[in-house]
Amino acid sequence: MPVPNQAMNRTAKQIPLSAIDAAVAARLGPGRIAGNAQPAVFSRQVAMYLAKEIGGWSTTQIGRYYNGRDHSTVCYALRRIEVLREINSDVDGLLTVLTDEIRSIRPAKRERSVHLVADQRIPGDAASLFGDELLDCLAERIANRVLSKLAPQVITEPPEPSSTPI
Repeated sequence: MPVPNQAMNRTAKQIPLSAIDAAVAARLGPGRIAGNAQPAVFSRQVAMYLAKEIGGWSTTQIGRYYNGRDHSTVCYALRRIEVLREINSDVDGLLTVLTDEIRSIRPAKRERSVHLVADQRIPGDAASLFGDELLDCLAERIANRVLSKLAPQVITEPPEPSSTPI
């Protein structure tokens, strides 16, 4: 009997790393910055801990998300936050609040992306695929952008008459 791919089932229900990072950054400040200055390190370590504990992400995936850090750095962060959680009730309370916030986030359903290859055609017309409202909005934005680029060129002062006759 074939065994279902657990990794695929797990990733379909995972909370995105960006959502976890955003929730932590809202409370503690950004963690995805270069360097190891405080308080960014603490923020990053908390986010890494939550990504592993409630997000179910692997240490390698978490490390990649945080500016390509090694999985051993993530393991250190997990151990450090676990120890802090045990000895400091404030850290435990913070993690409980963050966990509740993050779990209340509903992961967005993955939408199928449309990739066009030069040889392929979209079946039907674009309006049926994308919807009239979306196409109207897109057309209006494009028209406004074109007009804003052209406006400075159209509304310019006329050149001053030259003093030399032609």
